[in-house]
Amino acid sequence: MRKSFVFILFLFLTAGTVLAQTAVSPSAQQKFLLQVEKNLKKSQTIESNFIQEKHLSLFNDVLVSQGLFAFAAPDRLRWEITKPFHSLLIMNGREVSKYDFPDGKNPHKLQFPAASALSEVLNQIADIHQGKFSEEEKNYDIEVDEGKTLILVPKNPRMRKMVSRIEIGFSPSLDSIASVVIRENGGDFTQIVFENDRHNPVLPDSLFSIP
Repeated sequence: MRKSFVFILFLFLTAGTVLAQTAVSPSAQQKFLLQVEKNLKKSQTIESNFIQEKHLSLFNDVLVSQGLFAFAAPDRLRWEITKPFHSLLIMNGREVSKYDFPDGKNPHKLQFPAASALSEVLNQIADIHQGKFSEEEKNYDIEVDEGKTLILVPKNPRMRKMVSRIEIGFSPSLDSIASVVIRENGGDFTQIVFENDRHNPVLPDSLFSIP
């Protein structure tokens, strides 16, 4: 696919330590991934709420944010945090924009130096929601554990210094992503849980346009 699947851009379950997990056999893994890919491709649009928790090993407090996620195949995505602050990230094709709302109402476009890297990340998020897991094999060692969690371990040594693994959980019907856990070296981790999934809703173009 494209470069590393750097979900850490958002850096935005268990404790901070990784529990031992048993991988399924290679044939069972291949069968599982093909089934998930087939199911995910049935949804050309997705809309869901999310809760994001940032767990820091040095502190007892958990940083919690909530928001809305929307996706339209193949390359439109909206990631909007609504609590405890308001921020918005939009990808529409190759165009990526990020906003905050300093006065609580009017969007303020943010400048960021790594726009191309951000575009790569968002494209990879879009690909994951379309079930294109096989394309990640060049960037990750991929495993499926007995709990049907997809585990991605970065092959790139530079990325492994920041992220030890990414865990993707699926809905019981294997037709949507239920959670993403990003485990960092040092014990910190971020968990994103998706709720109230709507499959194939009619999403207006304005949802992916500049506010």
